[in-house]
Amino acid sequence: LPENTRWPHVLGLGLLGGIGFTMSIFIALLSFSDPAYQTEAKFAILVASVLAGITGFMLLNFYNKKKAGGHQSEL
Repeated sequence: LPENTRWPHVLGLGLLGGIGFTMSIFIALLSFSDPAYQTEAKFAILVASVLAGITGFMLLNFYNKKKAGGHQSEL
């Protein structure tokens, strides 16, 4: 790992990588011909993306505050 990078940073960025939903929605539209299934798939993808973003942000924010002793540090 690069200097000043720890495994919680890697985990947090991995969670933020879960935000990408454009390709998932495209594949869901190709996979399901029933509009009801397409709607459910889109909703599930958007919920998962929001949860990934919130979780990644919270993890990185918590780790940086813990590491800096309550002060924000630069990544």
